[in-house]
Amino acid sequence: MLSLTPRRAASILLKLVAVSSIAAAAARANGAFPDEFSIHFPPDAQHRILLGANFGLLVSEDDGATWRYSCEPWVVAGSNAALASANVGFYQVTAAGAILANSVNLTRSSDVGCTWPISTGSVGGQIVTDFFPDPNDATFVLAIVTLSSGTGSYIVASHDGGITFDAPHLYDTPDLLTGIEIALSKRGVVYATSVSTSGAATFLASTNSGAAGSWTPTPLEVSRQTQPRILAIDPADEKTVYLRLLSGPSDSISVTTNGGQSFTQSPILTINGQFSAFLRAGDGALYAGTRDGKLYVQAAGTSGFATRDGPHFRCLGQRRGATRIYACADMIVDGYSLATSDDNGITFHPMMSFTQLLGPLTCAPVQTNCEAHWERIQGVLGIGSGADAGQNPGGGSGSGGGSHCASAGADLPALLAFAVILWRRAERRTKVSSR
Repeated sequence: MLSLTPRRAASILLKLVAVSSIAAAAARANGAFPDEFSIHFPPDAQHRILLGANFGLLVSEDDGATWRYSCEPWVVAGSNAALASANVGFYQVTAAGAILANSVNLTRSSDVGCTWPISTGSVGGQIVTDFFPDPNDATFVLAIVTLSSGTGSYIVASHDGGITFDAPHLYDTPDLLTGIEIALSKRGVVYATSVSTSGAATFLASTNSGAAGSWTPTPLEVSRQTQPRILAIDPADEKTVYLRLLSGPSDSISVTTNGGQSFTQSPILTINGQFSAFLRAGDGALYAGTRDGKLYVQAAGTSGFATRDGPHFRCLGQRRGATRIYACADMIVDGYSLATSDDNGITFHPMMSFTQLLGPLTCAPVQTNCEAHWERIQGVLGIGSGADAGQNPGGGSGSGGGSHCASAGADLPALLAFAVILWRRAERRTKVSSR
């Protein structure tokens, strides 16, 4: 998921680069890294998996056996433009299963990707650089808006699940807000991060759903120009927050166990390079992945990280209440796009390759608006002439033979073209993936 890549850093900065030099120095992330890939498990559908990719939202209704998609142009703008249109958005899912996406506009789907009306109210026509739905309240969503001048930002709320956003600002600052997240284990607990024009970083906490006047700022003792982002709030303890600190050639993970009053004196993990994925698993274990195929694992109840090899990580995820770990991979390098692990990240097995897409979602709006996009995607991936041509309806959770690009009939030039598209889009965005 990296240039500055975390589940929100990518979109945030992409837009900010266009409006400010401050934005160019900042990064965005969210829950997982908001890079071009993220995985989601709607709480209202136990067999549904959503995979956010840089060409649209992939949907499986059968635990990953088969996949269809809603194309990016339709998701982000309600248009049927070609693939190379706007920057890719990132996704979040509300407690009721509605899907929110952000790129050119903040859009919302309440019908599993079929229609994507634009959110209205205070976010209309604004630069939304991050947003997060309350995991305990399907109606409540917080969003960060950054001024087009790049000289300030503010937080607004929605009380109808992201359909509209209120006018009053919950928090205003001349600084650049870089991320926001809401706790699962205790209602009303919200955290955010920011960077000033001088490069000073701040951690913000509210125990009253982000209401105006309820925010407590804590300066972060980090070097100037360090980009702070919330990787995750511990799902079992609202006072434990995992923070990403990206600075120059190194990337670190720091932790607070008292709601941001203080952080570990030294990061719990630092690497040369950048993280591309992060997961706090249900058993308390921590996983951090990189795009060069390294997985850092801290088992539950232990300290220190073990290093393992794996796919070239673009995301990490886990369905709440389950033990299986999912990892987005690099289709060109790994030969598959999504893998699973049932042994705590020791081994990963291919589940799906983009070449196995069965086509657009079957609902009429997507069939109509994504027809031209699907024709292009088939050519890029080498899928074939028909919507379902050359597909393995059963997915590919076994040996990986059906997951590799070559087995789907893709020729090398097409795959290289696809790789170039992914690389160029990633470089345009300065992203970082996490959550």
